[in-house]
Amino acid sequence: MSIGVLQTALPAGPLASTADSLALTAEPLASTIEPLASTIEQPAPAVERLQSMIRQVKDGLSFDRTISRRFVHRASVTEVFLTDAAAAGADRFLVGAQLPRNHALYRPEETGQCDFMLLVETVRQAGIFLSHRYHDVPLGHHFIFKALSLRISDPAALRVGSGPLAAVLDVKVVTPAGARNPRRFDARFDMVIEVGGRECARASAGVVVIDGVRYGRLRQRGRIAETVPQTSAPAYGAGAGDDRAVLLPVPAEEARPLPDGTREWRLHVDPTHPGYFEHPSDHVPGMLLLEAFRQAARQTARQTAQGTAGGAALTTLTSLDAEFAVFGELAEAVAVEATAGEDGRVRLSATQGARVLATAVARCA
Repeated sequence: MSIGVLQTALPAGPLASTADSLALTAEPLASTIEPLASTIEQPAPAVERLQSMIRQVKDGLSFDRTISRRFVHRASVTEVFLTDAAAAGADRFLVGAQLPRNHALYRPEETGQCDFMLLVETVRQAGIFLSHRYHDVPLGHHFIFKALSLRISDPAALRVGSGPLAAVLDVKVVTPAGARNPRRFDARFDMVIEVGGRECARASAGVVVIDGVRYGRLRQRGRIAETVPQTSAPAYGAGAGDDRAVLLPVPAEEARPLPDGTREWRLHVDPTHPGYFEHPSDHVPGMLLLEAFRQAARQTARQTAQGTAGGAALTTLTSLDAEFAVFGELAEAVAVEATAGEDGRVRLSATQGARVLATAVARCA
């Protein structure tokens, strides 16, 4: 799976028309994630029957075993978090997921709730699985994520206890109107996440899916090199620090003046890492960029809070709205920049030279 986007314009022909189909991914999360029940007024008995049917489907979801790893593009079965799914309408689906108490990458937050990025990964898997299972996207096609957002509304519901959390994702799939192009699939997945019957978060993910031939042509455009950059940072397992840390100091010879409130790092890209490179990739994985944004936002928010009289040390991410512009190449350094805003938000970007790979806005609490 690729979280990244098209290097330049898509190839001419069926893939060339992107403006209309991708417009659905550009809306702010607040305006795209709506209640999943129909907005058309229905007689009370019809609404009650729908709600009763949804409750029955939710109660029928199984959490006994995970789905096939192939349907979420994972190499290891231990990296699969989805357990079941069921259709609840023409464009509505319910997905079961088991969130582990602890994981090599996803460990409980300092507040005791489950890792923010564990929810992000679960959202990613749900979008891929539903595309394969219910929208006939062939295995082997390439998923290019245009945008991904997650906002937590009830942290207490996500608190890690004595066992794994059973989560239900209520998903509305939005696709362009008209006949579907058999060589391409465009969709946005709007999700309401529940744990223990309590809504705790909302998410949205916009994707474009293309076949291997078109993906190969796409990746040839703008590709810098095939070699992996060498860095002074230790490879996975070589150091005694946190192996989840992905931000490196800017080399002294590359340091530059920054505006007040702005910080900069270099991304540690280690293709041997069993988490961020769970399977081989020809580009910088999107989940690695999102993890970099999380770490940059936390460090920036903590520094800002400590600089305020009586300010608390903010450490936990509560929302992240990210958009992806182009693929990140493995052979060139990635700069990660974070700027604290007066409104409490942190604005983030990842760049390679003059190319912006991705941008995001985050909040911590």
